[in-house]
Amino acid sequence: MEINWFPGHMAKSSREIEANLSVSDCVIYVLDCRAVRSCFNPTFDRIINVPVVYVLNKADTVPQEVAAAWVRALGVNGNTALATDGTDSSTRKRLLGAVRSVCSPTLEKQRKRGLNEHLRAMVVGVPNTGKSTLINSLCGKARLDTGNKAGVTRSVKWARVDSTLDVLDTPGTLYPKISDRKTGENLAVIGSIRDEVLSAPELAVALIDRLNAIDPHILANRFGRALTATYDGLEAAAVARGYKMRGGLPDADRAAAALIDDFRKGRLGKIALEYADAE
Repeated sequence: MEINWFPGHMAKSSREIEANLSVSDCVIYVLDCRAVRSCFNPTFDRIINVPVVYVLNKADTVPQEVAAAWVRALGVNGNTALATDGTDSSTRKRLLGAVRSVCSPTLEKQRKRGLNEHLRAMVVGVPNTGKSTLINSLCGKARLDTGNKAGVTRSVKWARVDSTLDVLDTPGTLYPKISDRKTGENLAVIGSIRDEVLSAPELAVALIDRLNAIDPHILANRFGRALTATYDGLEAAAVARGYKMRGGLPDADRAAAALIDDFRKGRLGKIALEYADAE
């Protein structure tokens, strides 16, 4: 599954991100806990030259030990990492503390020069990882538009958190070509790629295959039967749900969309597609 979905606003945002790094004291790198490795954008990794706070967002969607392993793996080399649910009330305090921690050398320089403490943090990530929701949590009110789909934010926007911190929200930005099949599947399943770009049945079959490898009981518990990673498996899911087309044939397309939605909404349980200790 090679994906080439790189709208014009993403190319523009990549340029703006690079330009604004020169006035940013740190980067808040937001990653979806269900597919952390796939959420790393090689473009960001190439240009980021300031301390990083890795935010493993949507931590409530995966087993706790999976999120904890990613926190340990990423909190190295002067960076820090924390697992969050962007809507949780504790997120603001924990994230502010993490920003101050990685920016402690900058704060010390400001104090020595007699300046008021003030930091600027840039928030980056692939689409639909919850960047704007996280910023709204930081600000304590809805400052930015949010939505559970890729591409809600289209331009960079500064937001004032308090007198000591400003944050820059950036559009969810993919890289021009995603050639690794599993990476493309992961990003598509978590909603980082617009659904219109992909074939829902093809993606759903790939998801069935991945879920069966994790635990074959996941789908059996949801649909009342095991599902094979084939179009026949989608038809079996349609029969289980009572989805029919005109003429009474199973509506596999509708079943595919429902399965993907079940995963995204957490109806299949706490499931991670990637693990920190895996290759």
